[in-house]
Amino acid sequence: MARVGVFLLFLSFLELIHRTSGVNIVSSSSDVEVNEFETATLRCDYILEKDTKARLEWKMIKGKHISFVYFDGALVDKYKDRATMSGSSIVLRRVTRADTATYRCEVTATKDTRIFAEVSFKLIVLVPPAIPTCKVPSSAMSGSEVKLVCEETEGSPPSEYTWYKDNRVLLETPAKDSTANNVSYVVNRKTGILMFNPVRKSNSGSYFCEAHNKVGRSQRCSVKFMQINDLNVSAIVIAVVIVTFVLLLCGLGLCYARRRGYLGKRRSTTSNGANRTNTPAATEDFKHTKSFVI
Repeated sequence: MARVGVFLLFLSFLELIHRTSGVNIVSSSSDVEVNEFETATLRCDYILEKDTKARLEWKMIKGKHISFVYFDGALVDKYKDRATMSGSSIVLRRVTRADTATYRCEVTATKDTRIFAEVSFKLIVLVPPAIPTCKVPSSAMSGSEVKLVCEETEGSPPSEYTWYKDNRVLLETPAKDSTANNVSYVVNRKTGILMFNPVRKSNSGSYFCEAHNKVGRSQRCSVKFMQINDLNVSAIVIAVVIVTFVLLLCGLGLCYARRRGYLGKRRSTTSNGANRTNTPAATEDFKHTKSFVI
């Protein structure tokens, strides 16, 4: 065991030597949180082995997009009016939610044993939530799937959501000892979606949502009432019976008319009328021919 301890100590010593045998950033990588419109300082302190002058660059990383903040010994145009350099550290004034991103400090010393080092900071600009938008259907049919949506896009970090029914908090998942009428919903606190599947008549009530993060006061939307109606099976059966009865009467009426010959007489009368219309024309032609001969 003693030999193992000595060996591990030796490895740690070698790692320490390796770390100090070249450019080394001594600032620790950590999140930096600051309220909107205040000042944020991102520290990048480093030591060199041999080189007396290192190349320093700062980059902003937002998703897949990477852009320069400090390059070739100067701040880029976008930051000249609201940022300053304090040695190798950068000071951002009047930050906004658009500045929330990852910032990376890169140091290059070509004469050192290890020529490159970097450290990243996640800058979080704190913004309280705005009043959320709530989408609550005014009515729905019992047994269907119903989705209620709550969202707001101003808060930083992103808001989480709490739903209320009749001024009582709805848990993410109903308690196991809840009654059968209250176990059909799921709340997603991250997305703000309240899902009923299936919805029941007992889910009728007044709903509102609250958006909150660790900054400022929580905000809530206006109360909206949702009415759940039961499917009226009796009314549907009666309607089907009435429609069937009407169709049956229409069918019997057509059969009766055909038996009595009403439909056939109409066609016959039309045919005779056509014959009478053609006969005088033939007679007139004949008389005209005879007059011509004389």
